[in-house]
Amino acid sequence: MNCYILLCILFVNKIQRFFNIEAFAAKNLQQIPKDFPTALMDIAAGLPTKSLTVVRGNTTDIRSEDIFEILCILSDNNIQVINLDLKTAESKDGYFRYLKKGLDTSEERSSLILCEPEECEDILYEITINNYIHRSILYIFFWPRGEVSKLFRSGIKEAIRVAVITNPRPSVFRLYYNQATPDKLNHLTLVNWWSGRLYKSPALPPADKVYQDFKGRIFNVPVLHAPPWHFVIYKNDSTVNVTGGRDDKLLSLLSKKLNFKYQYYDPPERSQGSRIAGNGTFKGTLGLIWKRKADFFIGDVTMTWERLQAVEFSFLTLADSGAFLTHAPDKLSETLAIIRPFRWEVWLLVGATLLMTGPALWVVIAAPTLWQRRKRNQLGLLNNCCWFTTSLFLRQSSSKEPSRTHKARLVSILISLGATYVIGDMYSANLTSLLARPAREQPIGTLQALEEAMRYKGYELVVEGHSSSMAILQNGTGVYGRLARLMRRQRIQRVRSVEVGVRLVLTKRRVVILGGRETLFYDTERFGSHNFHLSEKLYTRYSAVALQIGCPYLESFNNVIMTLFEAGILAKMTTDEYKNLPEHSRRSEPVTESDKKETSDAMENTQTPQTQTESTIGLEPVSLRMLRGAFCLLSIGYFLAAVVLVTEIQVHRKKEKIKTVEPFQTASTKRKSARVRVKQRFERIFRNIYVFLDKALRHDAREYQA
Repeated sequence: MNCYILLCILFVNKIQRFFNIEAFAAKNLQQIPKDFPTALMDIAAGLPTKSLTVVRGNTTDIRSEDIFEILCILSDNNIQVINLDLKTAESKDGYFRYLKKGLDTSEERSSLILCEPEECEDILYEITINNYIHRSILYIFFWPRGEVSKLFRSGIKEAIRVAVITNPRPSVFRLYYNQATPDKLNHLTLVNWWSGRLYKSPALPPADKVYQDFKGRIFNVPVLHAPPWHFVIYKNDSTVNVTGGRDDKLLSLLSKKLNFKYQYYDPPERSQGSRIAGNGTFKGTLGLIWKRKADFFIGDVTMTWERLQAVEFSFLTLADSGAFLTHAPDKLSETLAIIRPFRWEVWLLVGATLLMTGPALWVVIAAPTLWQRRKRNQLGLLNNCCWFTTSLFLRQSSSKEPSRTHKARLVSILISLGATYVIGDMYSANLTSLLARPAREQPIGTLQALEEAMRYKGYELVVEGHSSSMAILQNGTGVYGRLARLMRRQRIQRVRSVEVGVRLVLTKRRVVILGGRETLFYDTERFGSHNFHLSEKLYTRYSAVALQIGCPYLESFNNVIMTLFEAGILAKMTTDEYKNLPEHSRRSEPVTESDKKETSDAMENTQTPQTQTESTIGLEPVSLRMLRGAFCLLSIGYFLAAVVLVTEIQVHRKKEKIKTVEPFQTASTKRKSARVRVKQRFERIFRNIYVFLDKALRHDAREYQA
């Protein structure tokens, strides 16, 4: 009897096991394990999270009572629950829109996905393709049976946060996490388990502790030749040799602090990348990070809004500003240096003074004779006064005074003092300084001046391809938009690197390059600062390390970089690059006028040998070449004197011929008699004016005596 009962029990167990296998082999997930709601509540509380989205896949037919039990136990523990399903395409699009909103606002999103393993693989693939990856988004998959497949693990990117809950035996749940080890990719590590209660809290290890030590992990880092940040030598076998640079030193410090290794490689497109194009592509090294083909990129990478849509940035490694570089202003023509001491407004006033002093002296001398009705050659007196004042202005000795009265001598002395000490000495001093230090053209230091030079003087503006400077011109308004439109007329608009653009500015005088001021400043030091002129600061720009969106070790990088920044080590590494410059390319003069004080402070801080002072820079001894203007003016004077001499000779000869001709009534005598009549009429008019002035002055004298 007992044997019969034992056989019946075994038979029933076999039948029950058979039906369980059939249930497990079913297409849809129909039930949740025992104690799963309680374990889920403890895991959610141990994350911790304030909200949890329960997502049921298309291969899920879990009873509504079980789902209701999960919702109730989470709500009772103050965890907000959102219930979604992926049964239709519209519901799946709604879930993805929910993730996209959280990605845009950086809000916390934790999702529990209940479905079969095959659908888990599909959902993970769609999440990765759509790039719904961020540190604030956590995906918890429930793996109903067996081990996690290799296909699922191979689809896990390092930046995505994926946790997997398994149920190896009744009332026991294991929690696996992909960001639990810093040196293993596509790997799920057991981090916690639940058997009546959670083994430890928090449920998942924090990233800042996990990525404190990378355990010798090797990173492949793209690198670009951009002095002083990286000095790269490109080889024929597509390999690179980095010989130094500020950011190379920074990466070395990061690797020592965080215990990782790195290998440089030459990226396919030797550019940084500016933004996501309209066709959905992103060129350059930042495009590799956006596609998650590169882990990070360190260099002079400027943070912009367009780049933030594709990559994340660490704490700033450089606080810089935008600027543009032009060729040094040319020396002005030394032939015209003789008229350069005064501006044209001053020359107008000097000419007006020269024209007025002669008639003024004539008025002082001739006034008494006008009301006393003395006969005197007034035209000859005016001529003598004009020649006398002209000789005073030209510092020529003249013994023929127009008058020996005290009033005339006093006016002559005043004119002589004004001409000598006000106009003459000031002109001589300015001319001497200009000859000793030749004047230069007005430099281009503002965007408005650059726009005018591009519009009217044929200047061309170039930028580094796929850089932040190019993005500013493309997306800018106002003067930036006008500069971008002017650039479209050029044959060359982009250059491979800033260094190439600086060399172009050095060889061609009417080329301008826009870029980071610190980079341009360093290149001017390399190629000789006297050859360039750096504009004033245009806008503020910050550089940082570019990483993948959702990068788990961003905080670890930030901790090290902030420490280096606060300690002044980053600034020290930047200034050390200037010390490595060869002696012949050391700075000899400030690139801009506003840099004079900043340069002196920087040179004191770097403890480099003191350069020439500003008072001795550019001084040259006066030579005959500088006096070409004086010789040209002397030649013009000689030419005019020769013309006047020839004219006087010709006039004298004509007068001699007229005297020898017999007086008879001819056409010439008629014209002469007409001239005599016109002269007599003008003399009569002047005589009446003299009489009128004489009466008026005599009347005033009588009133004064009375």
